[in-house]
Amino acid sequence: MKTLFIALLLSIVAPQAQAFNTPLSINIIPPVQFPSSEYSVTGLRASALWGNHRDVYGIDLGLLGNITNQRFVGLALAGGFNQTYGNTTILLAQGAIGANLNVQKTNIYVVQFALFNKNDAESSLVGLGLGLVNLSPNMTVAGLQAGLFNKARSVYGIQI
Repeated sequence: MKTLFIALLLSIVAPQAQAFNTPLSINIIPPVQFPSSEYSVTGLRASALWGNHRDVYGIDLGLLGNITNQRFVGLALAGGFNQTYGNTTILLAQGAIGANLNVQKTNIYVVQFALFNKNDAESSLVGLGLGLVNLSPNMTVAGLQAGLFNKARSVYGIQI
């Protein structure tokens, strides 16, 4: 009875805990990945081409790219692209040769670099934003944003 009560209480109080969680994800290309895209990764996601998961908390490495469907918190490095559809918090770096594409609220601490950086929703950058094109019309920059074309809501620092 006590176990049933605790399980019921947890299902009401913590509905976000319904997703499966794994400390490691190894990916070639979805659906050839372990574990499947319904999982949240808390630790390391390593992708030969690209991986696609619900949430990622930790280090995200992709030879071609990384896709996160809901929430990303951590360090993301990819050869081609990083794409997050949910809220994004970058700690240390979000880097790609091609593009960083963030759809929802994004907070970047230290550096975001790619040929094309696009942050659609309200976002903030504390540090460096480096790219050929930095397209972030709702971003507040505290630091340096440098590129051939830069768009931010406000800049406290330098925009080149």
